Amino acid sequence: GSTMDPSFLLVFPLLLALSTPCNACDCKIQHPQTYYCTSDVVILADIQGPGNNTVTKQGFRINVLKAPKGTPRFHEIYSLISWKDCGYKLRTTQQSQLLIAGYLRGGTLHFTRCHLVYFWYRLTREQRLGFEAAYRTGCKCQVQPCLFCWRPCPQPDFRECVWRQQDCKYKIWEGNHSLYSVCAPSMDGPCEWTHIQMNYQYQTSAPATSIH
Repeated sequence: GSTMDPSFLLVFPLLLALSTPCNACDCKIQHPQTYYCTSDVVILADIQGPGNNTVTKQGFRINVLKAPKGTPRFHEIYSLISWKDCGYKLRTTQQSQLLIAGYLRGGTLHFTRCHLVYFWYRLTREQRLGFEAAYRTGCKCQVQPCLFCWRPCPQPDFRECVWRQQDCKYKIWEGNHSLYSVCAPSMDGPCEWTHIQMNYQYQTSAPATSIH
C-alpha cells in the first residue's frame, strides 16, 4: 500500500493549530481586514452591563452606536461563560465604544475573546476607515500571515496578500500592513496592499462578501 509523505506529518499539527484558533483560548491575532470580512456582524457599541444568561452563555446589554457590517438592531450580545473557553469578561461595570466582530446563531449575536473586541480610540485613523468602508473592498482577497521567519515568505497567489510583521510576531498589530493598509484587488486584477486613503471615497453602499 501507499505510505504517507513524512513531510505531511510535520505540517499536520500546524494545520490543526491554525484551524482551531481558540484551542485552550490561545487566540491567534488576525489582520483587522480578516476580522471584518469573516465576521457576520461588526458593531461599535457600549456594553452597559450584564444581560440574560443561559447554561453556557452570558449576555451583555449593549447600545449599538453604529454597525460597519450587518444590522445595528441588537440590544444584547452573548459570549461563553467559561474563561478557558474564551468567554469574555467585563473588567468594569460597563465599557464604552468597543468594536466587536461577532457571528450570528439563531438571530442572536455571539462573540468570544478570539473574535475582535477592541477599543475604538486605540485604532489608527486608517483602521477606523478600514472598518467603516475600506476593508469591504478587499473581502474577495485573503490575508496570509508570514509565519516562518527563517525562510522567505510564500509568494502570494492571485487572491492573496502576504501579511508581514517584524520578526514574524503576531501578538499585536504593528507595521504598515496592520495599521494603515488594505489588501484589495488592484487595477490589473491581483490582490495587493494599498495604503488606506483618508480622502478617498470608498464605496459604502454594497454589502461585504464573506471569503468563507
